[in-house]
Amino acid sequence: RLRWWCKWWWWWCRRGATAGAMGGGNAQKTAMKRQKNMEKAAKAKKGASSKDDTAKRMNIVCKVCRQTFMCTTSKAELENHASNKHSKFQYKDCFDA
Repeated sequence: RLRWWCKWWWWWCRRGATAGAMGGGNAQKTAMKRQKNMEKAAKAKKGASSKDDTAKRMNIVCKVCRQTFMCTTSKAELENHASNKHSKFQYKDCFDA
């Protein structure tokens, strides 16, 4: 009789310990998914800012054709653009000195 009682008591205690944890798996999955999505959004936001930075650096504009050039473009390349694309205009007509 004592052996039966111990087995029943052991089963009851184990059942009680796991019964409270049932259903918690979905909440954990949701929390993990939310965290992964937040990390992915942070990476995407970081990548988008580099596009904005690139757009900000495109500050040299040809006055004739409105083509944009990055601020690091050399004067030789700008002169090349003016002579090849706009042979009727001089460098000073295309770009600010």
